Amino acid sequence: MSLTQTPPAIPPPDVVVDGREQSPVVACPTREPKRRAAGLLDGEAVAVVLIGAMAMAATFPGRTHGLGMITEPLLRDLGLANDGGRVFYASLNFWGTLIGALFCLPVGWAFDRLGGRWVLAVNLLLLGASVIWMSGAESWQALSLSLVLTRGLGQSALSVVSITIVAKHFSSRRLGMAMAWYAVLAAPFHLALIKGIGWSLDAESSNWRSVWSGVGWGLMLLSVTAVMLRNPSGRAETKQHENQHGLSLSQALRTPAFWTFSLTISIWGMIYAGVALFNEDIFRERGFDRSIYFNVLAVVTVVAIASKFAYGWLLNRYRLTTLLATCLLCTSASLAGLTIATEVWHAYAYAVGLGIASGAVAFLFFATWGRLYGKRHVGRIQGVAQMMTVLASAVGPLLFSVSKQLTNSYLFLFQSLAGIVLLLAFAAWMTPLPTNDLDSQSAKGSTS
Repeated sequence: MSLTQTPPAIPPPDVVVDGREQSPVVACPTREPKRRAAGLLDGEAVAVVLIGAMAMAATFPGRTHGLGMITEPLLRDLGLANDGGRVFYASLNFWGTLIGALFCLPVGWAFDRLGGRWVLAVNLLLLGASVIWMSGAESWQALSLSLVLTRGLGQSALSVVSITIVAKHFSSRRLGMAMAWYAVLAAPFHLALIKGIGWSLDAESSNWRSVWSGVGWGLMLLSVTAVMLRNPSGRAETKQHENQHGLSLSQALRTPAFWTFSLTISIWGMIYAGVALFNEDIFRERGFDRSIYFNVLAVVTVVAIASKFAYGWLLNRYRLTTLLATCLLCTSASLAGLTIATEVWHAYAYAVGLGIASGAVAFLFFATWGRLYGKRHVGRIQGVAQMMTVLASAVGPLLFSVSKQLTNSYLFLFQSLAGIVLLLAFAAWMTPLPTNDLDSQSAKGSTS
């Protein structure tokens, strides 16, 4: 070979996982522009984050707080506005949530195979059609099926699609701040929906069906935003390399990190679902009035936003398991502290701790899977994790209500959960990360 001839490229060393050689997740390191390295987003990246945030807000009709806005007029229309009818509706909703959780699996597979544009468009069209159909339900059978579809296509499937849109677009180094912006921007879209639908229901209190039908048509119209999704510009070879490598779903399921993150975040979601539903009653039991309860909610919201940005910045500097352990410690301290709260400042201290934890958990759930396991199968991996959180959140309110009924207090449950979450924090701290995760590669790159 002549001295001027370019030597052949040396392939990167394989990584051994469960005794078999695997291609490494991470592409060869490249120099990113200073703007990107600083965590700033270019125009195309902003569009991706906005589309992802709007898609997450569009899950609203399939979530508890969305369905809760039409529950009373719906029950009156169907002749279920009594104690027995409410229990029956709650049962339909419970099973709709459980069955709908299964939608996470095929949509993750479809995203990995077909890409975000078509999956997002079809998901929004089907969800819109389901909401329109629910607006015309005249029997409990039609209501039951529409609950399964709105829960499955909204809370489950569209959540997976929304998160995966962002996870597949950004490199490991940029994923942290991108997910922080995504999590924060979804909030105002949610609030706009709540305010708009609430105003419409007040204006047409006797006709919830027209309002809900309008939401369905709006979702179908929103599907046109999917045409804005495309393969990211820039370093095409690097991007293609990143998207073609990563652990498969079966390989991810064999790592301790998957179960640590998915189970702990699912348990956290179960706790938060119960707390969110019975928060006012919980505060009343501790001797706090309704005004304190609303103030605490505001503090939790503001602190959670700051927490998402903070953890987005910390993502490239500390191990994911360390970040998970810290937010679990905040959760344990908040739960334990509320059991002895007697002063107003105790309630606000609880709000700060819960706000830090809620923002961190939401952010980590968005950012973990693509960072640990690469982009190739992140849709499927995200789908399994999302299914687990949906199932757990369905159990949360039931757990809190049964505990209150059996003990006539939330005290024992809060003390028990504080201890369990503390143990989970230590488990997270000790959990090893996959040997070819993006965390370790990113840390190496930052020191070189």
